[in-house]
Order: sequence, then C-alpha cells, then structure tokens
Amino acid sequence: MKKKWKNLSSALSVFFAVLLAVILTVVIFIMTVFTNRAFEKSYRQDCAVALNGLSETIKDFDSDVQSAGNDLSENSDLIRAVKEKNNYGMASALKSDVLSYGLSYAFLTDKNGKIIASSDNELELNDLSGLQHIKQALKNQKALVNEVLTGKMLCVCYGAPIEENGTVIGCVSAVCSLQSVSDSTVETNFLDRLKSTTGCEFSVFLGNEQINTTASKDKTRQNGLIMEQDVQEKVIQQKQNYLSKENLSGCSYISGYMPIIGYNGSAVGALFTGKNISGIEQTQNTMILFAILVGVAFMLTAILILRRFIKKRVKTPLEQVVSLANHMEHGEIGLTDQSVVALTVHSRDEVGQVVSALENTVSGLQAYIGEISDILSAVSGGDLTVRTEKEYLGDFIEIKRALNTICQSLNHVFHDINAAAESIESRSRQIADSASSLSQGAAEQAGTTELLSDTIEKISTQIKKTADNAALASSISKKSFEEVEAGNRDVNGLLAAMNDINGSSEQIRKIIKTIDEIAFQTNILALNAAVESARAGEAGKGFAVVADEVRNLAVKSSQAAKQSSLLIENSISLVNKGMQAVDSTATAFRKFQKSTDESTRLIDEISKSTGEESNAVSEVTSGIAQIAEVVQKNSAASEENAAASHDLSLQSQKLHELTKKFKLQEGKNNPGTNLPAWEAVPEPKPSLETHSFTPVKAAE
Repeated sequence: MKKKWKNLSSALSVFFAVLLAVILTVVIFIMTVFTNRAFEKSYRQDCAVALNGLSETIKDFDSDVQSAGNDLSENSDLIRAVKEKNNYGMASALKSDVLSYGLSYAFLTDKNGKIIASSDNELELNDLSGLQHIKQALKNQKALVNEVLTGKMLCVCYGAPIEENGTVIGCVSAVCSLQSVSDSTVETNFLDRLKSTTGCEFSVFLGNEQINTTASKDKTRQNGLIMEQDVQEKVIQQKQNYLSKENLSGCSYISGYMPIIGYNGSAVGALFTGKNISGIEQTQNTMILFAILVGVAFMLTAILILRRFIKKRVKTPLEQVVSLANHMEHGEIGLTDQSVVALTVHSRDEVGQVVSALENTVSGLQAYIGEISDILSAVSGGDLTVRTEKEYLGDFIEIKRALNTICQSLNHVFHDINAAAESIESRSRQIADSASSLSQGAAEQAGTTELLSDTIEKISTQIKKTADNAALASSISKKSFEEVEAGNRDVNGLLAAMNDINGSSEQIRKIIKTIDEIAFQTNILALNAAVESARAGEAGKGFAVVADEVRNLAVKSSQAAKQSSLLIENSISLVNKGMQAVDSTATAFRKFQKSTDESTRLIDEISKSTGEESNAVSEVTSGIAQIAEVVQKNSAASEENAAASHDLSLQSQKLHELTKKFKLQEGKNNPGTNLPAWEAVPEPKPSLETHSFTPVKAAE
C-alpha cells in the first residue's frame, strides 16, 4: 500500500530531499568516476613517460656497446695482443673498455667464435659462435642485437669484426646485461637510478619471467615473478605496448609493458614500469568520503533551508487558503466575522497570486451575497422597491437579472392584486348597499301587502254595505285603482331591480373568476419563486418564506373566490326564483288592475253584482297572499345576498390590508411590459362597470 503524505509541505520536503540526495549521489559518482579517470590517466601518462625513459636508457646502452665495440675493434693494443697471442694484454684491453663505457662484459673471439679473452673470467663461457651478433661480426658485419647469454641472461650485445689485411681474424663482443647480477650491485643498478628520478618501479622480463627489478625498502629484489597470461599475449606474442591497472604483491599498480625485440623480430622479453597507487587510492577514497560528508552536510542544510522556505512560502499560504476554502464550504465568507477569511500572505509568486485571486473572489462574494441578503431581507419585510446597485460579473450577471426580475414581477403582481382588491372591495360594497336597499324595499313591500290584505278584508266585510255606500265604494274603488296602479309600477320596478341584481350577479361572478385567475397566476408565480429560491440554496431561504406566504394568500383568495362564487350562484338561483315570483305578481297586478278597472266601471252595478265582487275579492285575496309569499322569499334572498356581499367585502378588505404591507414601486416602471417575455404578468380582466341601483319604495 502506497504511503499517503498528510500535507503538501511534507511531500515537497521529501521530494526535494530525495532529489538532492539523487543529485548529490550523481555528482559524487561523476566526481569519483572523473577523478579516478583523471588520476588513472595521469598515472598512465607517468607510467608511459617512465617506460619511455627506461627505453631511452636501453638505447643509451645500445650506444655504449656500439662505442665500446667499435673502440675495441680498432684498438691497436688489442689487435697487437691478438697477433702476439698475449692473453693478458687482450684481457687488460677488454677490462679497460668495460670500465670506460660501463659495460657488463667484453669478449674476444677467434674467427670461429671461440672465446680467446674475456673481461670476466668467472663467467663460464667458451663458445659464442651461436650468437647472432657474433655470426654477423665474423661475416665482417657489425651487429647490435638483444640476445640471451648462458640461457638466462638478457643482454644488449654488439659485435664488431677484427681484420688483418682485409681478413677477419676474429671479433669483439661488447655486452650490457639487463639482469641484476647480485644484491651487492644494488647501488649500481640502472633500474634503481630510474626509480629515484621517477618514483616508479621498473623490471626486466626474459620471456615471461622477471629477471631484474628495482630494490624494495629492505634492499632486496623480488625476481622470478611470472607475467600474467593476458599481458604475455599482448606483449610477448603480439609485440604490443600494454598499459593496465593490476594488483601486484597485494598492491594496486598502474603498469606498462614494452616488448624487447630480438634479432629475428620476435620478442625475447619485456620492459616493465609500474606506479604504486594504493596510497593514492586511499587518499582519493578519503577525499571522496570527505566530499560525501560535505555533500550530506550541504544536503541537510539545504533541506532545512528548503523546508523553512516551503513552510513560509508554500505551507503557511496553502494552510490559510485551505482554511478559507473550508469556511467557504460551510457557507462562511466573512459577512459576520471577517477574521475567518483574513489572509496574511503577500507575495508576488504563483501562491501569492492564488491568494490574491481568492481574496478578490471572497470580496466579490461578500459584496454580491451581502447585497442579495439585504434585498431578500427587504423583500421579506415587504419592501418590493429594492433593486441591485452593484456591478455583477460573469455568471453573477444572470443572478442580478433574475433577482431584479423577481422583485419587479412581485411588484407588478402585488400592484395588480392591490388594484383588484380595491376594485372588488368597491364593487362588493356597492353590491352590499344595493342588497340592503333591496332587502329594505322587500320588507316595505311585505308591509304594504299586509296592509292591502287587511284592506281587502275590510272591503269583503263591507260588500253588503256596497249598495248603501255606492258613492263611497266608487271613491274607494278609484282609490284602489290608483293604489293598484302604483303597486303595478312598484312591481315593475321590482322586476327591473331583480334584472339588475341578476346582471350584477353575473358581473360579480366574472369578478370572482378574475380573482380566481389572479390567485392561480399568483400561485404559479409563487411556485416559480420557490423553485428559484430552492436553486439559490441557503441564500434563497428568506425569499422562499415570502413565496410561501404569497402562495398561501393566493390559495386563500382562490378559496374565498370559490365560496363567493357558490354564494353568488345561490343568489342568482334565488333571484331567478324571485323574478319568477315577481313576474307572477306582475301578472296578478295586471289582472287586479283589470278587475279594479271593471270595479270602477261597474261600481254603479255593485248592488247587482255583489256576488261577482265577492268572487273577485276572493281572487284578489288569493293573489295578495301569493304576492306576500313572493315578497317574503324575495326579502330572504335579499338578506342572504347582502350577507354574502358583506363577506366578500370583508375578504377583499383583508386582501387589501395584506397587500398594503408591501412597499411597492410607484410610477411607470411597474407594468408587466418591462418584464422579460416569459415572465410577463397577464393583463387583468376588464373590471366591472359601476351600476346604480334604485331602491324600491314601499307603496303607500
């Protein structure tokens, strides 16, 4: 399972620590490699220079043996001693030349290659005829050859012929040995002299065996070492110079080999030079270790500095940014407590730019949300005149437009509701007044009807006296005719009033339908406002409350309109019945008028038609009873209509009082035409015209 870092600063610290460690490791590795290569290259160059120095020393030996050989071949004393066969003279001349040129040996042979004189009698040599330089000298040719004497001594040999009268009578051999003779000759060994000047070890190999080397600190020479097989292949067999790093006697050496070429072109041995680098490697390792320690100390110091830098420039700013983001996640943007969004980072880098951008974002949100909160608070308090004043950017422009549209839509809706409420209140008041007048007229008509009934009863009781009181009856008949005519007019007026009531009821029903439609539109707008407030989240809660109140008010208005509609329908039904009754009454009045007219015309015949008058009076009594019943019903319907109108007036007053709680914008900015097309409030239905009602007066 991968390790999860708790914070960015730890991850950055670890990352840069690892990066510094890798860089330090790479630098130390590269430094070590290049240092080793540089040292090794330098040692190889030193070794090559030393090897060339040894080669030059061997070349000096070549020059010495050539000079010595030529000198001996031309030495008159030696030639005379040869002629005289003076062994002592020959040996003395050879020894003198050896000492003069620093040779190892000098030999004198006859024409067959037999030794006749030697500078060193201890050397057990008798015949040199097998050596190449002797063969060449006896052929009257001077020869410089690297050859092996006694089978184990590698030497630089030079042969020169000795002539007498143009005939070779023998030859001289000047020899410089490359092999150490004994430990006692340590001081005079040429390898030691080279070591003292170059600081390198030197050796001479015969074949693959070491036959001469520099002396060690204890003045001994470790001869007899065998050349490595790969070195032997390169140097002896392939006759190539060879430089390498190898371990000799437990020590590291940069060593170089150079082949010694014999007379036939083959390698008879090799020259060796080596530089002991064990101490230098130890010093180098110490330096590398010191560099590693310095690098580690530098890395730790850099890590501490970097960690402090990261804490100051990255961790602390990011912690503040994260804290601000957490507060913003919980809806805290500093409106109530500015300290929760306070940032103390002021830098010009990317982190500082992020912090600055975040501060600007928070400031913008504070301005936007603060203004939106103020507007919603004002709306919840009933003030619908508020509008956004700040400049909104980006997506907040749509919020600004939507908020202003909502306020303007509500302002328009409540203007229309207020106007409709005032209109309903005025119309309901007029309807209530008319209903009261109609009820009062119906009551008066009921009283008149009762009075008329009593009069008819009196007429019925006095019919028997008609004959005696004809004149009085005629007068009463005329008066009755006038009263009937007045009653007919009243009934016609009542019929007209009932028609007006019916028309007013239709208008009230239209008003109630308009109120119901307004309530429905208000409910729709409230639902839209609730949806928008829900989208706004926490910021729209206050407006959602207002939307709920508006929707509840719309529902109540719709319910009141429906109840009023039911009452109006009942009133219309009763009015229709009343109209039927009034129509019947009118018909009865017309009949009564006709009867009265006949009574007037036939008053003179009252005595003759008493029976007929009695029947007519009975009919009149029956009609009056019907009229009384209709008037009673009309009076009850008028009272119910008055009560319903009063309730409607109270509801409209309540609606008007509710709308008065809202502060609305005045002027020409209220019409729905200023709203977006999809939010335009539908125009209200045409309001009812004002109707005048003529109260029905009771017949006197």
